Amino acid sequence: MRYIRFLKTPRIIDGKNPSKAHIYCLITITSDLGDSFLPFDLQLHAVVYPEEDGEEVTIRTTIEWTAGMRSLPIRLPLGRCRIVWPARIRIGVHPEPTADNFMDLLSAPESRGVISAWSAPLDPSNLVVEAAKLVERRFDLQFSNTLRILEETGDSIARHLWDAGVALSCHLGALIPNQKLSTPLKTAFQSPESKKRLQVLELGTGCGVVGLCLAQTIGSADVIASDLPEAKEIFSLNSRQTIVAANLPRSGSPAADMTDGSFYPNRRETITKDSTIMFQAIGWDKELPDLLNDWSGCRHCTQLDVIVAADCTYNPDSSPALVRTISQLVRNSPEAAVVIAMKVRHSSESVFFDLMYEAAFSKVHTESLQLPGDEAVGEETAEVFVFRYDNLDKIPRVVPNEYCKNQ
Repeated sequence: MRYIRFLKTPRIIDGKNPSKAHIYCLITITSDLGDSFLPFDLQLHAVVYPEEDGEEVTIRTTIEWTAGMRSLPIRLPLGRCRIVWPARIRIGVHPEPTADNFMDLLSAPESRGVISAWSAPLDPSNLVVEAAKLVERRFDLQFSNTLRILEETGDSIARHLWDAGVALSCHLGALIPNQKLSTPLKTAFQSPESKKRLQVLELGTGCGVVGLCLAQTIGSADVIASDLPEAKEIFSLNSRQTIVAANLPRSGSPAADMTDGSFYPNRRETITKDSTIMFQAIGWDKELPDLLNDWSGCRHCTQLDVIVAADCTYNPDSSPALVRTISQLVRNSPEAAVVIAMKVRHSSESVFFDLMYEAAFSKVHTESLQLPGDEAVGEETAEVFVFRYDNLDKIPRVVPNEYCKNQ
């Protein structure tokens, strides 16, 4: 799977001279870690389209990525085109600025598994002549809304999307709402009969793609997206734009224009009409916060049902801290399913499984998700594992009570 990335985000050049005015940006097509480039020729489509609904694309052009390239400059002449600002630049394999459909990427090998890129808005009428250093991805979740996720354009891989997180999100976005399918993975994301609301904790959320997908897809769910404090900003941007796209008010406040940057990432926010999400700073080498999931005074209602992590096992040196954190979490939520998604990059990642077995976790289900490849589907895969804690008899069980009926 490949990603179009902005090495230089779009900016307007010579904007005061109509005959020379153009939009310039510099892109690359790379792997999730940025350690390799697409080694094949590929035609791309670049379009300029307005933010305002109902307005048509005003500028279109095709560009050619050729084998051996590491970067590709793009120039879009403005001339005397009538553009309704603010506007974005979208670059992708498909000629129309539509969301990427993961199944289409799998079924169309000629696309080379390339994920499209949307820029932040340009708006010269308000002196915004250079797009913010962000790139947006849009994924069609089939039964749900479009999942829109921002990444940073810098070198920090912590604030980029990774393959397993994308594959898991798109898979769950299609699987969970599909009433005709039942799999062990889907069952893991269903509320127990004794609870009205599913409680989910994501470890290593990064940009928030998995947590936000779950909050958009699952009805009556409370999602805690956790990571180191430096991930809070990019997660907040994504949570905020998800709320705006759903046209929902912020929890506990009237509907508001969120373009002013006011957002409270440590407060539980409504993503759909009955599901919420919040950010919680958690370091795996530190003790867990005392009030991790405190929306209710009922211990049964706030016990975690799912602990999920994607792309968190690539560094074997961090596996002991990750497994310790999972073990701490199940002391209070012993019946939680632990869902791990990973794209195996080297054999040393197997230490994670050894540590999980030592910590009394059993692997109860495995799924292999094919990834779009450079030449064919399945050149690489993302593996999904469901674990359960073995020593349930050693932890007192918290049972439903009268308080639960009012939650």
